Amino acid sequence: MILVTGASGLLGSNFVMEAQQIGEDIIAVSNLNHIYFSLIKIVQMDLKDKEKIDELFEALTPEWVVHCAALTNVDWCEQHPYETYEINTEASRNLARAADRVGSRFIYISTDSVFDGSRGNYSENDTPSPINIYAKSKLAGERAVQDESESSLIIRTDIYGWNACEKLSLAEWILKELESNRTINGFTDVIFTPILVNDLSEIIFESMKYKLSGIYNIAGVQACSKYDFARDIAEIFNLNDQLIEPISISDSSLRVPRPRNVTLNTKKICEKLDISMHDVKSGLKRFKALRDSGFVNKLKKIKKEQIC
Repeated sequence: MILVTGASGLLGSNFVMEAQQIGEDIIAVSNLNHIYFSLIKIVQMDLKDKEKIDELFEALTPEWVVHCAALTNVDWCEQHPYETYEINTEASRNLARAADRVGSRFIYISTDSVFDGSRGNYSENDTPSPINIYAKSKLAGERAVQDESESSLIIRTDIYGWNACEKLSLAEWILKELESNRTINGFTDVIFTPILVNDLSEIIFESMKYKLSGIYNIAGVQACSKYDFARDIAEIFNLNDQLIEPISISDSSLRVPRPRNVTLNTKKICEKLDISMHDVKSGLKRFKALRDSGFVNKLKKIKKEQIC
């Protein structure tokens, strides 16, 4: 049995859909978003409630926990540090502690933003240096999980894909604006290694087979700017790339600092699992194929009632 937190979110919902396809036994945990998956048990729970966490694990004793739930809005997190640490750090600690107590293996989804972005191509051995509250809380969450569960797996990544709920991933937002014939800005000096959430889900399942522990980078093989990412979306979806204006992040209205180059080196996971990561266009072609095949319509049907 696999317990998935944040099951209404970008990674959580797609991971559960993938699990359904391969016949895994899943418990889907969500808080504010009321969701429905056919033949899957749904638990509605506030992850700030330590007692409820303990009760849940004692009752279910899952083999694995995939902890996807997090507060990820960088600007909101900066203005609400207490609430951010409460979810991203302390709830993660309590979940990992409860998992360890009943013998569950724990997977914590972290972020490439734990690095300051001064150089890029970060390996698992590089020293993190986060520059905003969101990233600091996620790094603190990593350390809390490792303190509570020695066998835990920490995954640093940067995902995009199709959301079940109304919140849009970067790729969805770009696509929506371009399809509406609206001009957007693309940062030429913010560099990342994006991975499609469905590709990440498959690699997580492979990692579970090998019972990996420790820290692993799981990201795309190709570094690209946010500007080039937007242009690639325009090409794949046959949209007008002239709507994309190249700008520097220094010229944007963003107030909270963001790292400039958070590209991740994925040599460790590729060698461990004997796999290759996809480049940007390969991931985006699958992103498009998921919509064309009707997968996105199925994904959207898990939402029963959107509260947030």
